[in-house]
Amino acid sequence: MAVAQTRPFRLSPNRRFEIAPRMDEPAMAAAVARRLAPPASLPSKGFGFPPAVVWTDAGDDILLHLSSLRVVLRSGLIVVSIDLECDQTGRESLVMPFSVAASRDQAGLLAVTEELPRGNGLLVGRWGKLIQDAVWSALLAIVQDYAGRLNKIAFGMAAEHGVLSLHVADPAEASLLQRSVLQARALPTDPS
Repeated sequence: MAVAQTRPFRLSPNRRFEIAPRMDEPAMAAAVARRLAPPASLPSKGFGFPPAVVWTDAGDDILLHLSSLRVVLRSGLIVVSIDLECDQTGRESLVMPFSVAASRDQAGLLAVTEELPRGNGLLVGRWGKLIQDAVWSALLAIVQDYAGRLNKIAFGMAAEHGVLSLHVADPAEASLLQRSVLQARALPTDPS
């Protein structure tokens, strides 16, 4: 197993690839995994999973088995699981559910999740919030990369059974919407 190490952990915007407006679970898993790895560890050909990588934070190391990353998509729900490994726990999975819009909703780029991922308490306590934030950042980066490729603005994502749909808007449409919202806020309210 090849191991790449990065100090300190950072998400890099240099991991762009062709993103479709609708992505299935395996494509989403690969896209998220590629955003959690340092650029040097990415496969030079194809769209496969990067190897396991080591994250270092405040003198502690954790091995992320990126090829274990799985995404499950249900109506309004994205569930991501990934295996982590350290000397104290061995290899264990962390699971992160994100409640997002369903296909009929236009909730935008919002998600609700649990305070910490599910899994081994030692891993969750030390690495849970960092992993959860990185996974959410990766999901947002997927939508932003897709919008950027089209010269549009990221507008939202919607999960349905097995598929994540990415929503974008023309900058002019987004500006018009913003003006409408601002005008609505400026309207006097009826005191009765």
